[in-house]
Amino acid sequence: MNVQHKKPSVLICSDDANFYVMLAYILAREGFQTTLVSESEVADQATIRPVTAIILIAAEDSGPMLRACAAIKGSDTTAHIPTIAVVSSGDYLALLKAGADENFVRPISPARLLAYLGSLPKDDANDVRLPDADEEARTFGPLSIDPGRRIVRYGDQETRFGPIEFNLLRCFLKAPGRVRRRSELIEAAWPSDHYVQPRTVDVHVGRLRRSLERLTGRTLIRTVRAAGYAIEVDERSG
Repeated sequence: MNVQHKKPSVLICSDDANFYVMLAYILAREGFQTTLVSESEVADQATIRPVTAIILIAAEDSGPMLRACAAIKGSDTTAHIPTIAVVSSGDYLALLKAGADENFVRPISPARLLAYLGSLPKDDANDVRLPDADEEARTFGPLSIDPGRRIVRYGDQETRFGPIEFNLLRCFLKAPGRVRRRSELIEAAWPSDHYVQPRTVDVHVGRLRRSLERLTGRTLIRTVRAAGYAIEVDERSG
């Protein structure tokens, strides 16, 4: 049976209509469908349609995009959606701390943005993505991961992680207890053509740690001073 696939949908939140028109044109040529949304409606719009990614365009006042990002990442329904911020250099860390999965400093390279979007799974309800042979679901005591859907389960609860946090978790779980240096985590979680600052790794590991704490009620990721991070899980019943 042939399956009709919809174009991957991208929500763009921007006060700059001209910038949106330019970006929408570039994305349309590459097969993306774009929708312009406001700060106040972006989180709600992301709950009523399959969305591949959300792009936040921060103007001189980054406050609206910070609020939009916090709303997206603060909801269990939308927190898993990759959220990209296009920012000035001064807003880089602020958007990361608010939950953005990736930041591009203006002026941006369309090729880099398209490469990042192309690397994301398309959240089309008609798409069935099976994990590779070496990416089957794995269990670590009460904790289990489903790589095909980026689902993490703990007991009878589950949550879906963003792509960077899930890749970090997979890296940690390849060898629980082993200390992972930032360079290893960068290689595991980001495309090879991305320059990633150590501080960016710390922000995403912190976000992963908090997500796991909410899910499990425990602190699973520990910081090893001057070395990196490690995860501690109980595999005895896995």
